[in-house]
Amino acid sequence: MHSLLEDEPQEIEIPADGSSLDLLRAVYRNPSLDLPIRMRAAIACLPHEVPRLAVTAQITDQGIAELLDRRLKRIEEMKLIEAKPTAPINGDKSVLPRLPDRRFRRL
Repeated sequence: MHSLLEDEPQEIEIPADGSSLDLLRAVYRNPSLDLPIRMRAAIACLPHEVPRLAVTAQITDQGIAELLDRRLKRIEEMKLIEAKPTAPINGDKSVLPRLPDRRFRRL
């Protein structure tokens, strides 16, 4: 047999200077309420209780044009390094070419 106290909705008390966030917290912390109601209140509180992940920009004194010029110069230097042919050290001709030679193929 159920008592009358269990069937009556319980009042949720918040202070006079309480905010809507205080009300939602009181709802999701109240174990006598149904779980779906408590979950909706908790979901509504999440953006206000937990900080969001955000992207931050680093602002420096140099402008974007200067940064772009430096990066383009670095790319050009890298292309020059890649374009240099590798010559044998001290004119050493004993270094074999890396291309396969037909004479050494197996039939």
